[in-house]
Amino acid sequence: MDDSADYVIVGGGSAGCVLAARLSEDPSVRVVLLEAGGEGRDFLVKMPAGTAKLMGHPGFDWCLPTQPDPSIGGRRMQWAAGKALGGSSAINGQVYMRGERSDYDAWERMGCTGWGYDAIFPYFLKAEKFHGPPSQSHGSHGAQDVSPIQDQQPIGQHVIDAFVQAGIPLNEDYCDGSQNGVYRIFATQKDGQRSSTARSYLEPVRHRPNLTILTRAEADRVVIEGGRATGIEFRHEGQRRTIAARREVLVCAGTLLSPTLLMRSGIGPARHLAEHGITVQADLPGVGQNLREHNSISIAKLVSIPTMSAQLGPFRLVRHLLNYLLFKRGMLTTPAVQVMAAFRTDPDLPDPDIILSMLPVAVNFNDKGAAVVEQRPSFSFGFHVARPQSRGEIRLRSADPAEKPVIDHRLQSAQSDVDKLVRGLKIVEGVCRSPALASIITGTLRPDPLPTSDAEWEAYVRGFGGVGYHAVGTCRMGPDGDALTVLDPQLRVRGIAGLRVVDASVMPEPVSANTNAPTIMIAERAADLIRNGG
Repeated sequence: MDDSADYVIVGGGSAGCVLAARLSEDPSVRVVLLEAGGEGRDFLVKMPAGTAKLMGHPGFDWCLPTQPDPSIGGRRMQWAAGKALGGSSAINGQVYMRGERSDYDAWERMGCTGWGYDAIFPYFLKAEKFHGPPSQSHGSHGAQDVSPIQDQQPIGQHVIDAFVQAGIPLNEDYCDGSQNGVYRIFATQKDGQRSSTARSYLEPVRHRPNLTILTRAEADRVVIEGGRATGIEFRHEGQRRTIAARREVLVCAGTLLSPTLLMRSGIGPARHLAEHGITVQADLPGVGQNLREHNSISIAKLVSIPTMSAQLGPFRLVRHLLNYLLFKRGMLTTPAVQVMAAFRTDPDLPDPDIILSMLPVAVNFNDKGAAVVEQRPSFSFGFHVARPQSRGEIRLRSADPAEKPVIDHRLQSAQSDVDKLVRGLKIVEGVCRSPALASIITGTLRPDPLPTSDAEWEAYVRGFGGVGYHAVGTCRMGPDGDALTVLDPQLRVRGIAGLRVVDASVMPEPVSANTNAPTIMIAERAADLIRNGG
């Protein structure tokens, strides 16, 4: 590999793969993509049901521990971040959703010029290759495969009918700017296999002579000379190497790791950097701040009809595996989530404030607290606050790149988030009493016993609430004059030339959606900004 390129991209995840593919369309520029993980071509990556084994697997997941969180009784958690080409799109649940029109219009009102819904909608279309019926709200010529799910479980129709009976309407296409209602999901899949950004964006263009992809390459710091990013120091095969960037360094390491790379490079809160002996290149107190995550809770029910939970025994799994290997069909092609709903906990709200996911499986906990898949017929609802107000931060543990960051979230620090989850739990319990579900529910797995007061529901939320794996905001963009803004609306790092951040960390506020599709959109727009000199 040459020791220089026009663009050096750090992180081959949902954003990095998009940038590498789009920027290398110009044969006159040279692009290098550095990825800390492997190729992401493994069997479990390609098989949609492999998510259950990939998340928490140190070969594919950074497995980042949190600090004890006083807002949830001092519990620690492990947050996921994909570690392979494709990043989190190689290990996630493959749900394709974009969020509400108002999410992006709010960004515009905050000073993120050019990020309103009408401006970003064409980039969703540009990215997408939709394999469902033709629709004006879906793209058909993009790189990212999106498909209706296969092997729809019977429980899904019961759930849809129950929500409609409870007054929450069926939404025929939740990707048109309004997610209100209940709906079957679309998935980032093609022909029964996962379509990560590595598969959809990189695989078709790997032959380009101006594109170099280097895996098992862990970035240590951005090289900064005279106020300009000039390259990346990284480790590869036991050696420290440096590659120069003639035009720009593009940091795409994700919400949890992009801020730590910036801080190790001298970009961040000056006092914090000094504590670790790091020379300050740009005092940006917002780096690592504004950590936002979808605050989540779940319930689980036993039912009288077959669900995936009852099909996970070893003998049945052999049959499902053969069906997948021979035909790319059956249970192993389906993502964990099959049906979703977006609804309001207060009818006067302009948009839904709860996003719900139905899984045709349930998880219980043994006497040691370990998660165990329930093998009796059952299903579960997991749901989260659409626009959480709880905030946390990312800090350096040390200046050593091998050290994992400090994740100090305070997941339920905003009482409003807890209150919304309590109201959401009570609404969903009401949906479970609708005829379509009441006729098949035979018992409750979690919580057991059912709370009878708001105080008991809140105790359940704080005792069992978790994350949605949708962290955003730690390198947020925004207007001049905001002390916590890290990037301008063109995603350029303030005070350092030739350096941008392009991933979910740039979001100034969370979107009411899983973050994969919005991150791909951000990268598509960033590629145009870069090529057009923005």
